[in-house]
Amino acid sequence: MRDSSTEGGSNYTNTLLMVAFDEHGGTYDHVAPPVADPPDPAAAPGQMGFRFDRLGIRIPTIAVSAYIDARTVINDEFRNTSLIRTLRERWPLGPALTARDATAPDIAPVLTRDNPRPQEDWPEVTAPRVPQLETPLMDPDKPLPPLGKYLLGTALALQAKVTGHAPNIDPATATTKEATDYMAERAAEVFPGLAR
Repeated sequence: MRDSSTEGGSNYTNTLLMVAFDEHGGTYDHVAPPVADPPDPAAAPGQMGFRFDRLGIRIPTIAVSAYIDARTVINDEFRNTSLIRTLRERWPLGPALTARDATAPDIAPVLTRDNPRPQEDWPEVTAPRVPQLETPLMDPDKPLPPLGKYLLGTALALQAKVTGHAPNIDPATATTKEATDYMAERAAEVFPGLAR
């Protein structure tokens, strides 16, 4: 995003990258979930009489934009449906999908700058390498379990479709090491920084 400067398209001055977690990770939250408008007030209650009139537990979200000052921390309440509300506010996408996104707060206040931060003021970020496991999670010489066979077969089929060829690896007989090496090679092609 930092180096993106496509004229007439996505670039660092018109992109907001949001990283939101799907779940809270099972950690305790001392704040009770607040009330919220149910998506459809006329809908029948769900299990145990739940009316979908509360939000869930709090989850962190990271927002990256040239219009946000460095080290900004915002503690205001936003919702997953705030993104839908914000998109509807910016473009003619039609009415709200439900009462939940109709009343969700717009995320525009997160963008506090009038002018974008110059690219040269952005920090240089280099992610630390993830250390190799000292002990493998699975025996490298054993055949893959059923899910591993399926995932390897899917990866091979995708590579064959995209590139026209794939290595001669049989998911039914591949070992954990063969599958791990194959996936590491594919990941290094997509993300060169992951190369061993």
